[in-house]
This record gives sequence, C-alpha cells and structure tokens, in this order.
Amino acid sequence: MAGSDSGPSRIALVGAQWRDFPGSRSPGILRGFRAPRDTLPALSSLSHGLMSRLFLRLAGFAACAVVVCRTAAAQDASDSAAYRALTQTPAGALGPLLDASVTGERARAPSVHVRYGIMSFDSHEYTHDFGLSVVFPVGSASLSVTGGYYWPNCTDNACNSHVMGSVGVSQNLVAIPTGRGDQRATFDVGLTAQLGYAKPSDTTLVAGSVMVPVSLVPAPRGLRLAPYVAPGVGVGLVKPDSGTEAGLQFMFAAGVGMLAHGFTANVALSRVFLPGGNWLVGVGISVGDR
Repeated sequence: MAGSDSGPSRIALVGAQWRDFPGSRSPGILRGFRAPRDTLPALSSLSHGLMSRLFLRLAGFAACAVVVCRTAAAQDASDSAAYRALTQTPAGALGPLLDASVTGERARAPSVHVRYGIMSFDSHEYTHDFGLSVVFPVGSASLSVTGGYYWPNCTDNACNSHVMGSVGVSQNLVAIPTGRGDQRATFDVGLTAQLGYAKPSDTTLVAGSVMVPVSLVPAPRGLRLAPYVAPGVGVGLVKPDSGTEAGLQFMFAAGVGMLAHGFTANVALSRVFLPGGNWLVGVGISVGDR
C-alpha cells in the first residue's frame, strides 16, 4: 500500500429565555439551553436508541467501505494524489487527536500530545510517522499545531522521508447526557478540520480533512475510557515540478481514548479509502491540565 514516492505501486504512500424554572444545563454548543428535569429520563432513553442506531450505521459504513474499496475499479491519478498527500501529512499519517471534538470537554489550558502512526505496505516494509502537537483552548473550541516526520522504511532504500506539519481546529457540536448515577455519560458529536503541508524532495503536498467524531464519554470520575468513531472526507494535492494532481478520498477512524486528570492516551485505527490502501495504527499520549 504505502511506499516510496515513485512507481504506480507506491504512489499511494506516497432565543427565548426560561424564567424561574429549575432545569439542567447541556454542554457543548447547547450550553445555554436549560431542559426540564422531568424530561431527562425520556431524553436519556431516546439518546440511547439514537446512539445505538448511529453506531450501527457507522459500523456498517466502515464495513461497506472496506468491501467496496477493495472491489472498486483501479484508481486514477487524482485518487492516488489525494491518498499520497493525505497519508504523508498529519491528516492521514497520524491518528486522531483526543481533543474537544472527541471528549466534548472544553480545554482549560494548553496541552502537548506525542503521536505515532505505523502503516504496512507489504510484509516487510512499514511507514513510521512521528508527530508532536500542541493544543490551545480558543473559546469553546481548540486550536492545534502539529509538526512531524514521515519515515518510510523500505528494504530497497527507494523511499524518501520528509518533515510535515499541520494546523487544525476542533469543536464539540452536540452533547447529550445519558444514564444515571455511576452509569452517567455523554453522547458527543464534534467537528474537526485540518490543513496539512509537506515538501518531499520531488514534490509539494497539501492536504485538508474534515472529520465528524462521534463518541461516548463517561462522566468525570477517575480513569475513563471513551470509544469513538470518526467518518470524514479529505482532499489532497500533489504538485511536482510540472503539472498538478488533486483529488478527494473518504476517511474513517475508530478508537478508544483514556482520560485522567492531567493525562490522556489514545489508540485508533484509521484509513484513507483508496483501493489497495491499508489501515494506520495510531497512538497518542498527552499531558496538561484538563
């Protein structure tokens, strides 16, 4: 799947207010909304049903994408260009950040994330991707700046490594409280957008992606595990010395985040869906006051 920068088999690497009314505040962009307490059990039941349906549909999407992508017609130059640009910049070379779009929690201070991604493109060759991200709180959103290094380990020494970087913004869109007591959690839907850049020896790579993370985050209490899925779309541009190719590809990620006071960890599988492409395993660790 992903390999060097040359050859057809390796380009893939390459309003109204409530008054005197007791209620409960909702997080996310609905923080100003106050719901009657008597409606919470019904909302909880409804959200559980919606959540189950959504996760089933997203799982079906992922399975369908895997099957369809493997049987689709051979990609054209624009498909390969999009794949290369996405997988050789942080948008596709590293797993998702465990930020406000996933956790639904507004950051209170900057945090530092150490990230690593690995992808195989045959039985003996792998791509190793290293990244360091700093996430800053900006209102209810978060702004990330990432620097990284793309390192394909090829046995024939035909692959070139390069520096890569990106900027991104993330926001929690909807947060629905579910459950009671020790079973309390929040069903979150977020949005994250990222713009990446790299300049290997033979070309210039520009990539952008938009993902919609959907997660289930337990209420704050000690160590928490938060599963999530994140479908999305990415665009990529490859600009060599002569000519330019650009295209669009669907993207998908699924993972589990570990949240604790001052510390998070994240493990995810992600993929840019090109026929013959492969899955990336991404891990990340962050430190900083949450």
